[in-house]
Amino acid sequence: MMKKKMLASVMALTTVLSAAAGVSLGVKADEEPYEIVMAIPTLGAEPSGLLDVENAVNEIVEPELGVKVTLYPISFFDLTSQQNLMITSGDKLDLASTIFSSLGSWVDKGAFMELDELYVQYGADIEKAEGRAMAGGYYNGKLYAIPSEEKQARSYGFYARKDMVDELGINFDEDKTYTLDDLEKLFVAYKEKYGDGYYCVAGTASNSDFYGYVHEVDNLGSSNSTGILAGGGLDDDLTVQNMYALDSYKEYADTMYAWAQAGYYSPDAATNTDANTVQIQSGYYLGTFNSTETDMTANLSRDCGYEMAKIELVLAYAETSMYQSTMWSIPSTCENPEKTFQFLNYLYADNGLANMLTNGLEGVSYVVEEQGERPGQAVIRYADGVDAANSPYTMPLHVYGDKLNVAVYSPMTLDYYTMAEEFNENLPEERISKTLGFVFNSESVATEVTAIDAVVAQYSGIIAAGAQDPADVLPKFLEDLNAAGIDKVIAEKQSQLDAWLAEQAG
Repeated sequence: MMKKKMLASVMALTTVLSAAAGVSLGVKADEEPYEIVMAIPTLGAEPSGLLDVENAVNEIVEPELGVKVTLYPISFFDLTSQQNLMITSGDKLDLASTIFSSLGSWVDKGAFMELDELYVQYGADIEKAEGRAMAGGYYNGKLYAIPSEEKQARSYGFYARKDMVDELGINFDEDKTYTLDDLEKLFVAYKEKYGDGYYCVAGTASNSDFYGYVHEVDNLGSSNSTGILAGGGLDDDLTVQNMYALDSYKEYADTMYAWAQAGYYSPDAATNTDANTVQIQSGYYLGTFNSTETDMTANLSRDCGYEMAKIELVLAYAETSMYQSTMWSIPSTCENPEKTFQFLNYLYADNGLANMLTNGLEGVSYVVEEQGERPGQAVIRYADGVDAANSPYTMPLHVYGDKLNVAVYSPMTLDYYTMAEEFNENLPEERISKTLGFVFNSESVATEVTAIDAVVAQYSGIIAAGAQDPADVLPKFLEDLNAAGIDKVIAEKQSQLDAWLAEQAG
């Protein structure tokens, strides 16, 4: 279960860890540093400056912790399969990275070790940085992963090109929450202005599902396809339900179909493989569904090449799976879990190490425009002659340590850190799911889950893109889900949740 009480006191480990802790964790005179092989998720080729970053990391951690780190690059697309192969074959791997991957599937096959005792003994900086987000790392009541999550909640909505919104004379207050009806008024005006060949929604694909951008959903630390709490776990109804059988899902499906019929989607919406940002860069798309937390407006504006305006549809709330997008685990084959966990904790301390692993070396990959209060906090830009394409070290997958201690690129400002901390601290208790910390164990219904996922993959993108009339496709979708065994899976999920809730009450 999720730990109800955090450590009574937090030991503040600073840049010089041995001095802050009062003891040295470095190398003893008669021993060699322990080598930690750390998976580095990449998008594309191995960075040319990887070895330089590795050497810089080791200059810090070897004398402080008595470890030597080997950065092992793995393509994001091969991350699960390659790490699994390394663990099962006995290849050395001390820190495994999971990105949008089921923690339970790793634990069920014995791939990861329990971290509870190591966390209590060595995890002070992790606890200080992650707080509530630690709920994402538990499975069957035990800690198996350490989240790297700077956002303690998520909000959702739609981003539209600000120049087009302004030209249409429609104003959206970023402090207000809107509905799909409000969004449709924008779409109507957009199509009247720009006509054929211009589309409202980018980011549709064969696996798209926009339901969670317009409704609160708690999937209980697993997936929407295995049953959800329709109220996001925020109300007293903790009944697990088939999301695709909800009245609200039918309304959503009908709306998506109506949008497609009105020309708001491109004709190839269900099969387009281009990223939403690439589609918007083309100039022929108005906007895209997205999460809407503190940094998203600036990030999306940068990636799309246009200033984007936020239209919030779902207020910020917290549920377990939000803390499972990027996590670190220690494989069961690790020979020195203590040293490995000490290093992992060090990534969450105020020493700039997480920033180095994310952005590379100052003066080589980037330069600082304005320094923040903490070592890793800064506003940066690419170094002269460097850009995203030729940078010797760039890690677009932000997975390291305390992300609120990592530099941000201009035109973001240092205000980001204050706004992000306020966003986390000001989340009302009533916007936190009552099931926070529960993670569904699907091992006993694994066959059914596999079949259900295949059915969802067949239909969800079609519905999201409005490619077929829901009056025809939705009954077939539900029929195939029933045949795949969704009722059995939901019953098992409910049974586990009820047992967990009883344990919490006790």
